[in-house]
Amino acid sequence: MFDLSPEKLLLLGMIALVFLGPERLPRAARKAGEVLAQVRQMSGGLQQEMRSALAEPRQALEEARQELGLPTIPRVPSVRRAVVDSLTGAVETPSWVGTSSAGGGDAGDPGGLPPTPDDPALN
Repeated sequence: MFDLSPEKLLLLGMIALVFLGPERLPRAARKAGEVLAQVRQMSGGLQQEMRSALAEPRQALEEARQELGLPTIPRVPSVRRAVVDSLTGAVETPSWVGTSSAGGGDAGDPGGLPPTPDDPALN
């Protein structure tokens, strides 16, 4: 969540030791752990409430989709997944990209493109 490396944790511990002293540091660490646990519990409760609040509209939408005979709505990727994919360059590539047989492989042929219906290599 905060991307704390071991070096940063050690530095924070040393700063806390200087400011709080050895007698108050364990109590402060225990209190910080309790606060963090409460925040996580409240966050989980909020997520559960949001899921239950959105369940009824989602069910109504699904029933309407089925009545109209519409195709299933694809699931939208999470924002976190979209950001990670954009940063790492993880993009779905078509199955025909990178194949050596695409387009016949002539010197003037743009490699990596799918063969067209009028391509002589398909005859």
